[in-house]
Amino acid sequence: MAKFFGIYCASGLTQHHDFIINKFKNEDTKVNGGTINEVHEQALYLASLDYETFGLHAFLQTDSHIATLVGHPLLSANRNNDLNTLNSHYTNAMLTECEGVFCMARYNKVTNVLNLVTDSLGVRPFYYMYYEGAFIFSTQYSLLKNLGLPLTCNHEGMMEYATLGYYLFEHTHYNEISCIRPGTRLEASSNGVTKTQYFDWSSLTKNNDNYEKTLHSLKQDLSNNVNKYIDNDNHVLTTLSGGLDSRLIACLLKRQNVNITALNFSQHQTQDLYCATAFAKSQKIELDVIRVNDTQAKTIEDRLGEHWLNGKHPDHPKVTRPRLAWSGNGGSVGLGVIYYSDEVYEAALTQEPERLADAYLSQQFAYIPKSIIHNADKMQARLKANIVTSLKEFGDIPLEKAYYLFLLLNDQHHHLAIPFDKVDEYQMDFCLPFYSWKVLRHVLSQPTSQVRKHRFYHDFLRYAFPEALDSPWQAYPGHVPCLLPKKGIDQWQIKRPKQFKPTKVYQIFTQLMTSQHKQLVNLASFSAVALLHASGIKSYNDKLKVIENMLKW
Repeated sequence: MAKFFGIYCASGLTQHHDFIINKFKNEDTKVNGGTINEVHEQALYLASLDYETFGLHAFLQTDSHIATLVGHPLLSANRNNDLNTLNSHYTNAMLTECEGVFCMARYNKVTNVLNLVTDSLGVRPFYYMYYEGAFIFSTQYSLLKNLGLPLTCNHEGMMEYATLGYYLFEHTHYNEISCIRPGTRLEASSNGVTKTQYFDWSSLTKNNDNYEKTLHSLKQDLSNNVNKYIDNDNHVLTTLSGGLDSRLIACLLKRQNVNITALNFSQHQTQDLYCATAFAKSQKIELDVIRVNDTQAKTIEDRLGEHWLNGKHPDHPKVTRPRLAWSGNGGSVGLGVIYYSDEVYEAALTQEPERLADAYLSQQFAYIPKSIIHNADKMQARLKANIVTSLKEFGDIPLEKAYYLFLLLNDQHHHLAIPFDKVDEYQMDFCLPFYSWKVLRHVLSQPTSQVRKHRFYHDFLRYAFPEALDSPWQAYPGHVPCLLPKKGIDQWQIKRPKQFKPTKVYQIFTQLMTSQHKQLVNLASFSAVALLHASGIKSYNDKLKVIENMLKW
């Protein structure tokens, strides 16, 4: 895990920018561990902190250039070699070859030009803002938010996040802070700031490959991706749930003959635990089960950080790179093509973006509650309009494929935003094979009817990794079912502990009262909602969740 942050002014940094630089430097003093590199040129201050999860700090400084990156571009197995390659061959063609999850900063001292770039899905984005003629950037959203600069509420961005759980376009909670979009390179110079889309996802939909050839090519591309991530590791850390994504990761690792330490975070007597245990036994994988009360209360990344980072686990010394974990993130959307109900699919086939937007909002229950939010109808209309605009951005490709890309470049683009923002808390990073465009292109090459609801995923597993289907797994409702017998409570039927306990409701209420975001809220109505929910008279989890998301940042 790593982060970088900086400030650039083409005409030269002045004393007006010193407090920004001091804020950045203060960040360095708050963290334990990691390698820090910083440079202070006439026009640029750049600092990079790397916990060396992938290996040596990826930082380059020559007579003409300064460059650093977070994550791994996966041009090769060695990310420092990749940094050198991208610095010397900084072209759209070379950037397009990168299949990993990464973000890079590059500064040419001779031409006084700053370049920033994110991966094809923007899973490792950067955020930016302007101040006193300077361009400020960071891979950490919270760092920019906490600089102390004046910020005003971006109503569209906030309501996108409150209802969908992610932003559209370059939106954030604030008008002054923007998030770079996927597959984008940015250049800052004396001519200003320009952005270029270097990766063209729509072009990948033009390929119509033979089905069996596609299955073979996907196996090859996944294996190549995993090989590069593994590098020289002989013992790795991964999570293993009762689903297919982490199971496929384990199969890929087993095929590479590496030793595996697998962790499972499950509730007692659930199918998730039963299926994970059954698979681990069938594949002779040692599985460490950590019992939890509510699997949805924290992210897997949070749980890994809490359980693993202290180094007390008996396998910790055995893992070659103990701060690097394998993750199945992206598999359910990318290969399983979830969030694609029959109603959404039928709407997509009409080739009418407005109808598809309505179906998607209905599927996600993405509605702004009129009773507690001012001008909810107007903001709901704006939310739909932004989804329609996003769907139309993919040009003339069939709407059913445009929708799949919409999920990748919006929902998945922000899927790991919070774990990556909390880099200093658990200081771990992740191998993420399912976020490779070379993997996802195979889904795009097939008709949507063939890939929805895990159809393609299951065909692929039967073809390439049949051992993944030899023991029971947890299937998504309405998707290709698991017909093997299994025991325990289905995760879709587990009754969660009360999502918003009285103490949590009080915390949300008091936080709202001190937030500028309260201007959007009907405080009298929300006070009643909070009181009734906290008293146990009526449940208002949906409304409380909207307010919680509004206050997230």
